[in-house]
Amino acid sequence: MTHRVSISSNRIGVDDVWDYYETVRAAIVQFAEMAKQSLAEGADLQDPRLFGVDMAELNAHFASLLDEADKQACLFLIASAEATIRVDFLERVYERRKDRVSRVFRDIYKSRCEHNKIKVRLDEDILDIWASEFEQAKTPVGTFKVALRFRHWLAHGRYWVPKLGRKYDPSGIVQLVIDLFRAIGLSTSD
Repeated sequence: MTHRVSISSNRIGVDDVWDYYETVRAAIVQFAEMAKQSLAEGADLQDPRLFGVDMAELNAHFASLLDEADKQACLFLIASAEATIRVDFLERVYERRKDRVSRVFRDIYKSRCEHNKIKVRLDEDILDIWASEFEQAKTPVGTFKVALRFRHWLAHGRYWVPKLGRKYDPSGIVQLVIDLFRAIGLSTSD
């Protein structure tokens, strides 16, 4: 067996990311309501970035913050799901589980990680195996693979115009992760 990856105890699950997202979103909404009330009453806004804004500008500012919180949540949700999938892969390899998927994963690990030169690919080496081994996983795997393009766009600074075919939001990402994890037998709280 080749070099082992040390699995971090610092990773967070999809459920943890969702809890954080809801807290951040609620804080932004609460701050927006306070700022709108202050502006409507003619009081000075406490945030110097908001001095001199009218209600339309204030609404646009908070809509932008909420949109950014949504994008960050999507990035973290997909990254968390990827971590769970990769940890499952490694555990199957290291524990030498006997099921068919684990055996295929071990073969992939041996062939792709020889002398630590090539890393295991999420799309082709892990997700495609799940899709080929379990009929019920084909659609969720395909949907998740498309969402990975959205994650790549977010993670690389959004410098190109993405061609995603759909809009993504945190609740949609959570649902597609739940569907994928159900199909392959993983939990969102890992």
